[in-house]
Amino acid sequence: MRTTGKVAIVTAVLAGAAVPMTTGAQAQAQAWYAYHGLSASQSVAKVKQLKDQGYRPITVNVSDGERYAAVWVKGGSSSEWGIWQGMSADGFQKRFDAGLKEGAQPTSISATGPAGSAVFAAVFEKKKGAFLAKAGLTPAGFAAANKEALAKGLALTSVDAYGTPGDIRYVGVWSANSGGAWYYTYGKSLKQHEAEVYAKKEKGFRPVKVSVAPDGTYAAVWRKDGVKSWAHYVDMSASGYQKRFDDLKAKGLAPVQVNAENGKYAAIWQ
Repeated sequence: MRTTGKVAIVTAVLAGAAVPMTTGAQAQAQAWYAYHGLSASQSVAKVKQLKDQGYRPITVNVSDGERYAAVWVKGGSSSEWGIWQGMSADGFQKRFDAGLKEGAQPTSISATGPAGSAVFAAVFEKKKGAFLAKAGLTPAGFAAANKEALAKGLALTSVDAYGTPGDIRYVGVWSANSGGAWYYTYGKSLKQHEAEVYAKKEKGFRPVKVSVAPDGTYAAVWRKDGVKSWAHYVDMSASGYQKRFDDLKAKGLAPVQVNAENGKYAAIWQ
């Protein structure tokens, strides 16, 4: 197990920020809080604490026998939101159906475990606009869902891989495309994903979502959005992720997505 990731792109890093980040020279900066490796009960307690303090979740991940990771920001949205964890596939479907009736849609979905007994976690927000959400997708089904979304003018905004090494499944959310050109990859080995990072960077794209599959392959969403200050690391242990977290925090970068499976972490900062 490597403790640090091979892939890293950091450009124009802004200095002078710490947890929590506060507004100042960076007009868009927000106070934020991130955690990883929490048990189900610890996650429930942390959710209550952060909600009471005025934070809201922007990304959630469940992995490795129901261990939770997430990133929260303070304020920044008037939308009503909810976060659910420990759901079965049926439980997630019920939550999804209830959300539709409430005018809510998923913004971040994660799952872990075999397809027949997967555990789901998700963030829902009350908001308008077209979207598509699907779970239990085989690789071929995932490719077909992306083709369908593209035809509808939607972009992949949340992705996670679960299942077993011999039966990889994907869960994704496709939302109205408001961020310019995008592309997606999946089933990439570490070396292939690393090559994609550098090839895409040459064309002005950067990874904005990344997920680790049970077989060690990677799925990612790439965007050409002009953001200059960002970092991306994969193939990290929990301690390796913590070290990157601490190092990048000192440089003014906040995590915007964290994903894990089988003890391997991948994350994006900006």
